Order: sequence, then structure tokens, then C-alpha cells
Amino acid sequence: MAARSYEIRIRGHVPPEELEEVEDLHATVEPAETILRGCVPDQAALHGILTRLHSLGLELLEVRRVPVCDEVSQRESG
Repeated sequence: MAARSYEIRIRGHVPPEELEEVEDLHATVEPAETILRGCVPDQAALHGILTRLHSLGLELLEVRRVPVCDEVSQRESG
């Protein structure tokens, strides 16, 4: 299975040190939520990320697939 890009929205501001184990995802903070975006190699890795967020007691708002990894990389670099 090819890597897929995901956007994961979490309620509130999550300090960077809380997200060290999901370093492959880029985090941005908006007023009421933290948004993680990036490529995830497979569903097992996605479940691992979600399990980690749950173990931190964070409230998950949304998980969704976004345009493929290559498209995201091109937009961010161009």
C-alpha cells in the first residue's frame, strides 16, 4: 500500500514535546485546535499515531485523507 496523506485535527493547543513521537507529521496551531498533516506509510502507522494521541488524553476532532503525498509536497515547496 502506498503512503497516504492525512490531516488530523485535535482540540486545543498541543505542545510540541507532546507530539515528538509523531515527528513525521507537520503540526500547525489554529485558535481552537492543533492540525497535524503529513504522509503516513500505511494503516498500521495511522493506527499507531491515533493510539499515541489517545494515550496523551487528546480529544480527536477529525481524521481525513487529503491529496496524495506528492501533491502536498509540491504545494508546500512551490
